[in-house]
Amino acid sequence: MLHRRKEIQCRLNLWRSLGNGILLLGTLMLLYPPGTAWADDTATPEKQTDDWKKVFHIGTINVSADSAHEEFSFTPTETLIDIDKIETPGPMQNISQIVTRLPIFDGRGSSDLVPSDDSIYMRGFSSGRFSTAIDGMPLRKTGGHQSTNIVDYGELPPWLFETIEVKPGPHFADYPGKSIGGVLNLISRVPRQYDSLKPEVTVNLDYGSYGTHNDSAYIKGGVGKFIYDFGYQYYRTDGYLRHTNTEAKTAHARLGYLLPSEGYITVGASRSDSERETPVKNLPNTPGATYDDDYPKVDTRYLDWMAPVWDKETTSYRLSIRQPSPFGTWSVDAYTSEEKLVRDYMDWNNPKNPAAGKSTSWWDMYWDQKGGKVQNEFSLFSSHLTTIGVDFEQFHDHFGKTARWNYPLEDHKRFEALSGFIQDKWTIAPGLNLLMGLRYEDVNIWVSNFSLLNQTFITGRERWMERKWNQLLPKSFLTWDLDSLADGLRDTSVSLGVSKVWHAPDYHGYYQPASRPAGAWIDPEHGMGYDLVVSRRIAGDLNLKINYAYYEIKDFMASNSSFASFTPPKGDYDFQGLEYSDWMINLEKVVQQTVEFQVEGHLHDRLSVYLGYAFLDFDSKGSEPAGQTACDQRAKHRVSAGFNYSLFERTSLLLDYRYQDKQVTEKSEMIGPDEYSFTQVAIDDYHVMDAGLVQELPPSWFPHCKAALKLYVKNLFDTSYVTSDGFPATDRTVGASLSLRF
Repeated sequence: MLHRRKEIQCRLNLWRSLGNGILLLGTLMLLYPPGTAWADDTATPEKQTDDWKKVFHIGTINVSADSAHEEFSFTPTETLIDIDKIETPGPMQNISQIVTRLPIFDGRGSSDLVPSDDSIYMRGFSSGRFSTAIDGMPLRKTGGHQSTNIVDYGELPPWLFETIEVKPGPHFADYPGKSIGGVLNLISRVPRQYDSLKPEVTVNLDYGSYGTHNDSAYIKGGVGKFIYDFGYQYYRTDGYLRHTNTEAKTAHARLGYLLPSEGYITVGASRSDSERETPVKNLPNTPGATYDDDYPKVDTRYLDWMAPVWDKETTSYRLSIRQPSPFGTWSVDAYTSEEKLVRDYMDWNNPKNPAAGKSTSWWDMYWDQKGGKVQNEFSLFSSHLTTIGVDFEQFHDHFGKTARWNYPLEDHKRFEALSGFIQDKWTIAPGLNLLMGLRYEDVNIWVSNFSLLNQTFITGRERWMERKWNQLLPKSFLTWDLDSLADGLRDTSVSLGVSKVWHAPDYHGYYQPASRPAGAWIDPEHGMGYDLVVSRRIAGDLNLKINYAYYEIKDFMASNSSFASFTPPKGDYDFQGLEYSDWMINLEKVVQQTVEFQVEGHLHDRLSVYLGYAFLDFDSKGSEPAGQTACDQRAKHRVSAGFNYSLFERTSLLLDYRYQDKQVTEKSEMIGPDEYSFTQVAIDDYHVMDAGLVQELPPSWFPHCKAALKLYVKNLFDTSYVTSDGFPATDRTVGASLSLRF
């Protein structure tokens, strides 16, 4: 295992040449007129096979695509990803490894070997300002801490879902106000009746460098009107860094019944159990610690003898009902889940007196959350499709249920939201469509008036401080199909989204950052969001989307801990009643601008490509120092690209490339119960390429099933770079996967 690597200049030149070539290719695609015969654009209806019958709708534009090849499909308001047709060079442990191929997402994960919480950003926004949802029901888990534990993508394996729906921006009334960056909606497999009692079984076995296993099995089937599916994933790795062994197990079960008129009801349960070690300091000449030169150098607060671990158990239950009726199609979704986090490590009894010995330090955290959403979609007029609904979410902290430390903490409700919405799709005229909506949100939070670290509180305030907000949010998105204007504008549309932005402090990192009761002082964000989208079919199924977004957010919530003047010391102070009033602040105004360029499709039958570029600019318009700190933590430029080339009838070559500009990020490290330390980390730009070869195996090798073998190399050129937590990223790794479908 080689960990001391140097970047070879010729490889860097190769990367730059490749990047320039990909960008040039994208420019040629943009300029090439849609009437030109690329891919299968010349095919006539008589020559097309039955596979060429699937139609996607972009406003009123119909785009025909070969359903055997289609991985991505675009409309101005969303991108749809067919998970079963996606093939990546490496293994797919969770859905974040799929969506980061889109330029709208920034893959900021701390490690590609150790899946973690909140490992992606959307348009520069962390999980606190975009929504991840399952079947339209957001995963608004507010428990946890700064930059962690809103969504654990490591617990969302791809086989759980059929389609990924990506909606950019704050223009959708059926999702929470926190969805400023947009929505990542994971759509479960739709229940259907099976003609045979024989179940459909998919098995994936994967083994790679550093003892990494990624094995899963998924079974689905039915008996008459009853359906079922079960899945299990086992993941383990030794990790790239010292002391990063990880083991994660995820199990899922769902039972359902098919109702009349293509309706259904399902009840599902899932259980995840993760054991994750935490990287330890690995530097020479470190007092009290050893150094192992087989691992990369790492600087962190934990020494090797401390052996820190972060274990988690999650259990969730979901109910889904879909039922068409004479009064519209009804949808009901509800969930309840609970989560327990355990942090254990050894520490000095007295750091200033090592002779006092060592002992185990630990703390437990326990949360539960529940939510529900009811909506009805109906059409009173031929040009309107209307959706009305309500949703509810609630979150509890259970300090006393598992706590093992002697602090005066008790169970308490921390967050509650009740919302209603109406949304209408109106065909104003042929080729002109308007999506307009109105959302009302009523949000309550409860702030604990107590700081664990120095046992302080806000003078004169109650033990639990309840804060309430409500707001009415208008939304709109207009799409104009340009087909009728000129032949050169065939299959082209222009869209404009204009919507109000409003976001209450609905997350632990805003209302209780690092245990401080800053939520007593912070106010909601508000402003406007604008999106201009151009969509164009270049040829065949090769499609282009360009999106410019401009968001003006006033009272932007930002951490001010580095500049705070009202943080109580352990001794006397003279600002009673103002404690922590500037720990979190509302910035005067933040302006965010993005440009996203995306091309997906086939250049010809044997070659499919994708190309994405994103430019991001965050700018604080106020004079607050915290504004510069908060807005600088973004990479301005990102590129993602790749292709799938069919070398032979059963053999495919896969290539993925990604580039990210330099940036500064904030690294958080847990130092005690509900306590974090924060440091700024500079991250250089980097280029990384992954490659894979997929070989479909002869039927005689595995009778009665479809089998494929994949060989892959991650970080092909062994590029040295740094992840979002400031640690060295994984070097070159290799592996093999075997997939079986019965």
